[in-house]
Amino acid sequence: MKNRYLIKLGEYFFIGLLAISVLLTVIFYINSGKINTNDPALKQIADLGSILDLFFYWAYILAALAVILAVGLPLINIISNPKSGLKTLISVAIIAVMLFVAYQFADGTIMDIAGYKGPDNIPSRLKMTDMGIFSMYAMIVAAVGVVLYAEISKLFK
Repeated sequence: MKNRYLIKLGEYFFIGLLAISVLLTVIFYINSGKINTNDPALKQIADLGSILDLFFYWAYILAALAVILAVGLPLINIISNPKSGLKTLISVAIIAVMLFVAYQFADGTIMDIAGYKGPDNIPSRLKMTDMGIFSMYAMIVAAVGVVLYAEISKLFK
């Protein structure tokens, strides 16, 4: 009974978030209709500045909410059900090991990019980017492996 109320509360909460997002989108399109398309791009962006600020703030709120829910709900689950919490901690440890190994394989060599003098071509940023790419490759390989294992194991049952 209690679980049903929590599900309904969650549905209303996410419908509210969706409604706010739709409202912001409608406000954006109403305001963008007032923009002169013959103006330079910087002036057009300046004219939309306040609504773009609202979009950024809303994105920050949604990102913070996602982080809070992604961290908070598993913690609540670990506290309420310690045995499943152990499985969660094992999976977090596996991901941490995978990220560590990907970081060790990453290369931080400065790239020689013709015409680019930006601040992003530094060893630490390059290593983090490589780590993200290598970990994505590892997760894709793991996902394909799990799908193949599941299908092949069905054949022998």
